[in-house]
Amino acid sequence: MPTGLLELSKVPEGRPLADCYRHMGLMMLAFALFGLRLLVGLDQMQPVAPNKMALALDVGGFASLVVGGWYGGKLVYGHGIGQAEDRHR
Repeated sequence: MPTGLLELSKVPEGRPLADCYRHMGLMMLAFALFGLRLLVGLDQMQPVAPNKMALALDVGGFASLVVGGWYGGKLVYGHGIGQAEDRHR
């Protein structure tokens, strides 16, 4: 996350910045869902068997990672973010 925040100031406005915000939001959502999943899976600091809530948080976190990762790839390979200056589109 810190690396992405450093690159945020270099993202040009328009479509690249919109994709950047989508990527950032989805990755933060995944972080929150997996963090909540960790808390749901503990009872007095002891792991408990997974239940439907835990499974739903796992699926939601995974889906958020997949879509957020796709937007990250679009930023690098589609918009040229994080590459040499002459490669920006």
